[in-house]
Amino acid sequence: MTGRPRRAGTLRDLVDDVLVELRSRPARALLMAVAVGLSCGALISSVGISVAASSQIDADLAASTLDVVTVSAVPVAVAAATGGGTSAGAGVVGAGIFPADAGDRARAVDLVEGAGMRLELTGVTQTTVTRTQGETYRPGDFGAAGARVRVVGLDAGYLAAARVDVPADRSWHLDTGARVAFLGPRAAEVLGVPDVSNPVGVQVWVDGDAYDVLGIVRGGVAGLDDAVVVPYGRAVEQAGRDDRSTLLVRTVPGAGASVSHVIATAVRPDAPERLAASPVVGVDTLRRGVTTQLDRLAAWTGSVLLALTVLLIANSMVVAVTARAGEIGLRRALGFSRAAVAAVFLAEGGLVGLLGGLVGSAVASATVVATAAASGWSAVLDPWLVATGPALGATVGLAASVYPALRAARVSPALALRSD
Repeated sequence: MTGRPRRAGTLRDLVDDVLVELRSRPARALLMAVAVGLSCGALISSVGISVAASSQIDADLAASTLDVVTVSAVPVAVAAATGGGTSAGAGVVGAGIFPADAGDRARAVDLVEGAGMRLELTGVTQTTVTRTQGETYRPGDFGAAGARVRVVGLDAGYLAAARVDVPADRSWHLDTGARVAFLGPRAAEVLGVPDVSNPVGVQVWVDGDAYDVLGIVRGGVAGLDDAVVVPYGRAVEQAGRDDRSTLLVRTVPGAGASVSHVIATAVRPDAPERLAASPVVGVDTLRRGVTTQLDRLAAWTGSVLLALTVLLIANSMVVAVTARAGEIGLRRALGFSRAAVAAVFLAEGGLVGLLGGLVGSAVASATVVATAAASGWSAVLDPWLVATGPALGATVGLAASVYPALRAARVSPALALRSD
């Protein structure tokens, strides 16, 4: 029954001794706490800034990764050489290589935002374009404005995937099979079509067939400035083949590499070797490497600062042991054990480290938030990382106090009192 009160009294006396010592030398205690706070804060803030920078770099790299995949037909000789053979209809020039629902199949793949078909009639067939039925204009010739006019077959899905601006969202007309056309700005200038939002009654003639112009298309990645856009189905019908067709697939940011590996199988599960997806270089390895390097840099920087802090505190406490030799000798003469003397220094170092760790966590949190705000990043600060500050500071304080505590415990009472 007497052990517990005695231990409580001993602990209370230890705390009192530490507080008395800290109050008697406030400048020294403050400097040690600031040193611990700066080192812990530097380590935590460097790790926090590293995490925020890694997160931002990861987002930037993901956004910069190609999110457009182009699927084209593989030549018959190449497909046969890769072991694909010539499945029914697939190896005959002019046969259907892309299924009629190729766009729908591509859009059903995870991480795909849009997909659509394209066929360049120019270069495949001799196609004529006229503004009126009487004049002749061949794709590939130069008009008065120095522009080149091409005939391109597209479906509505392609315009959406290519993010082309379509007036009044009339792109659905391309999927009806009607004789309609959209013009690029330069093609409209060459053909003398007014650049208005709704060119009612305006027609162009493609191979003698009249096409109603529905408007001018702009922007996107399709390169349609000098193009006459007609329905994809009519383009395939006119060409008599689709081996020059391409399927444009738009993915979510960063998913281009993943989608490019599976899109051919999704579109042609019976003969995926007949299709080839454009290569998209993934940056996952690069992203992981950048994060690892930043983490290592933060860890080494913080470790060096902590080591310097340990040496600083240890040096300060060794000087304190020398200065307090008379006090230590008196304690030993009054019956204090070596362990009790060492405990005073260990407790002092641990308390100073704990206070410094609290200051370091606060400084680190403010530094990470300020750095992220100044750099335009999203502040990423793990609560557990902030909570490690006091524990880290106490550990540093205890580690720095071990040698001074052992040195104080070895002080001879007689020699200390005689020298004092």
